[in-house]
Amino acid sequence: MISDDIPLDELAGSWEEIREEYDDALNDAYDRTVLDCAARLAADPDGESAYVWTIGLLMTAPYLAVAPGDGVVPEARAALEAADGALRDRPCEHETHPYQEHEAEFDEDLARQLCNLADPNAAWEENHPREQWLCPRNVAGLARIALDVIEPGSAADVPPRLPVGAQDAIDALSAMLHGYPDPGTDIDEEISLQAGALLSADPADRPGRLLVAAAVTWYAVSDFVRNVSVLDELTAALEVTLPHYADATCAHDRHPALPSGPDTAALGILLSSPGGRALHERNRAHKAPLEHLLCPVALAEITTESLRALSARRDALR
Repeated sequence: MISDDIPLDELAGSWEEIREEYDDALNDAYDRTVLDCAARLAADPDGESAYVWTIGLLMTAPYLAVAPGDGVVPEARAALEAADGALRDRPCEHETHPYQEHEAEFDEDLARQLCNLADPNAAWEENHPREQWLCPRNVAGLARIALDVIEPGSAADVPPRLPVGAQDAIDALSAMLHGYPDPGTDIDEEISLQAGALLSADPADRPGRLLVAAAVTWYAVSDFVRNVSVLDELTAALEVTLPHYADATCAHDRHPALPSGPDTAALGILLSSPGGRALHERNRAHKAPLEHLLCPVALAEITTESLRALSARRDALR
């Protein structure tokens, strides 16, 4: 029993439900569960049970990133920041900690690991000993991972990951661009969504969003799309984007060719966030470096080519 009223396995189960159903927007029950967890951590951010509430907030962080009620995120962030501040500089003799290699897919194991951490008699077959998991510095690292999930790019010393929902977006776009959209997909709405994302993108994220727009342009100029207003939305977004790159020059002999439409969309989403760009650089091996791939001259060419294709398609539909 970690809590006076709820067994740990029940707490872990409630947090796991939120982790899996993170896009259940404005769920009052989820909000209460997260707020209770945050309050318990904030009340004792360096206590013996801080790891429990920190892991709880890490498990519920995807919900906090996309769909919480008013006031929930500030409470969770304050509790996580308090834990990080109280624990990150505590002395230890460990050369490494689990948080340093805690990738997004490892979140799936947290409920089980949490229950086993609290029970010294439970089997423990993880890559790091219990004492490293329970080390204050590791708990602080897990708190920073949770903060980074809530606000991508806010923690520089944790493993990079895609923003919540990015992989779902990649999968949905891939299915559509392969010609087999997921059931219920509104193709016009999906294309409009990508045009809007390009228009609203921050400067650092704009090149990635441009690649996504270029990928959906290839689809928009096919026979699958006959709605001229969709073409107009893409055109408007690209016309606003072009001046950012139109006068660029470079010394590159050539620029890497874009992959197929679905792969370009996936690459664009990857490059549309700090974590995604870090993942690309970490995993790119012999692929082109970002400064070549996202050269402003190359981006201007991509934009111009997309605009030309949209104009031709619009003329054909008149």
